[in-house]
Amino acid sequence: MGPLLARLVRRTGSLEGAQGAVASVASSLGLTDPVEADEQLAGLALCSRGESIEAVSKHLTWRDFERFSSNILRARGYRVRENIYLRRPRAQVDVLAVSDRTSLAVDCKHWARMSGRGALAGLVKAQLKRASRLHDTLDAIGPIAAVILVVVDPGERFVGGGAVVPIFAFGDFLDSIEEHRALLELV
Repeated sequence: MGPLLARLVRRTGSLEGAQGAVASVASSLGLTDPVEADEQLAGLALCSRGESIEAVSKHLTWRDFERFSSNILRARGYRVRENIYLRRPRAQVDVLAVSDRTSLAVDCKHWARMSGRGALAGLVKAQLKRASRLHDTLDAIGPIAAVILVVVDPGERFVGGGAVVPIFAFGDFLDSIEEHRALLELV
């Protein structure tokens, strides 16, 4: 049992209570098989019960955060590729999610704190560049939107043609992405 699930057991008073809280979070995210993401889901359940995001995020690795993001996208019907490496110049896309209507190049930022709008704009600009290179590299893929997925809510949702989405709003963002297309620079 990981530290977040153990903390949730203490918070809910029983393993069954913790499992119920994890199942509830999984259901709200549309995940049907949360086995791989139990620790991450326990963290989300703790946050919904008042634990600070910063305290929870200390127990998630960056790799857990990327996997969790990929699982959410898969649950929403996206075809997902993780850790795509581009050459000359070398770059990496954490997650590429493709659906019939939308493709997303997702950069997962597992940081406890975010700096100002200028830093966000720089992250979005770099992700748009990677998304463009990815589009040029892959065959038969439509336009790609740049998404920066974060643990902590920076307050800004759309910066410089890309989306900055806190993990708690990811499901809502995916559900309403068509409504936000005008705010996204598709490459």
